[in-house]
Amino acid sequence: MALITRIRTNDKEQGFFDIEISEDDEKITTLSVHEDILVREGLRKGLELSVQQVEVLRNEASGIRAYNAGIRYLSYRMHSVFELRAYLEKKQFGAEQVHYAIQRLEEENLLNDSEFAVSFVRTRIQTSTKGPQLIYRELIQAGVAQDLAAQADELFPLDQQVEHARKYLIKQTSSVKNKKSKTEARLVLSRLLMQRGYSREISEQVLNEMTDFLIENEKSALVHQAEKAMQKYKKYSGREFALKVKNYLYRKGFPLDAINAFIRERTSNVE
Repeated sequence: MALITRIRTNDKEQGFFDIEISEDDEKITTLSVHEDILVREGLRKGLELSVQQVEVLRNEASGIRAYNAGIRYLSYRMHSVFELRAYLEKKQFGAEQVHYAIQRLEEENLLNDSEFAVSFVRTRIQTSTKGPQLIYRELIQAGVAQDLAAQADELFPLDQQVEHARKYLIKQTSSVKNKKSKTEARLVLSRLLMQRGYSREISEQVLNEMTDFLIENEKSALVHQAEKAMQKYKKYSGREFALKVKNYLYRKGFPLDAINAFIRERTSNVE
């Protein structure tokens, strides 16, 4: 048996009390116990405790610290159970303490993966141009179950997906402007949209809206790439020079009739 010999306020941790316990071997142990446990267990000076009770108090005291650390972590923003567990483990709390903290936070509905997923999706919709498939992958990385992560698509209306994809695509046109043929530019932009998390259907829709831009861009890109090719093959002349320039531009995805028209304007001795 052990005997509580003294109880005093812990000046360093708000809401905690230091309890001095004299054990059978006359060893004095000090446990830091949260006020919730103090009241629940009716702890007082002179109370006798079994070895098992002392061990429970020790474990619960550590669990309360993990719980409080979790409260602080969640005060900045919502987190998934996976993220909170990783945080507490990084803080070197033991498995029992982490389990206690997570269980209590879930019971108090301060930790809820379903609500976290909904909040996460809505925040991404409001603050980014990420598509639903990318948001889904981010939720999976945050440790959210697949069925909850699937809400990313359900919570993201199609009209907003199109609007966000369009907005994102406008910012990406610089990657192809005056550089790519219509075919190649479309492939590049389509790949960027897919990587951003948009479906093929959404990608096709917003790319079709850019047809005029892609056509005009191809004209300036042809000139830009042709000048690079002519510089690259300047040591050649006549038909050989024209064929090398033509092949270079063809590999870049430019239409053959546009290539021939350009070469006729810039070179001679071409059939």
